Amino acid sequence: MKVRGFLAVLLLAMVIVYFAFFMKTGEKMNLQGQVERFGRAKADLTEVNMGQLAKIVLADMAVRGKPAASLKTLERTNPMASAALDGWGRPFRYERLSDDSFRLASAGSDGKFDTEDDIVKEY
Repeated sequence: MKVRGFLAVLLLAMVIVYFAFFMKTGEKMNLQGQVERFGRAKADLTEVNMGQLAKIVLADMAVRGKPAASLKTLERTNPMASAALDGWGRPFRYERLSDDSFRLASAGSDGKFDTEDDIVKEY
């Protein structure tokens, strides 16, 4: 009988700790909110990595006078260009637009290019 009473008290204490820890007023975070924050963190990481890749392309442009024809061309002279990935671990799409501009794109969370969640920047 004493064991049952102890287990009941222990269970009650666990429930109280659960509610005290997870149900703080004003700081409730449901699963959907956590998923959204995680997605936003991946998008932020993508923008940072895109900026780093853009710096590599711009440095190469300073030497060549124009953007590289492709990332493969750029990777021959700067291996760091091949290491640049978006927040979802996928490579960027690079497009040379003219002799003084280029575009970098991430496929976004869905992994498909040319959809509304793509992250695109022109330099």
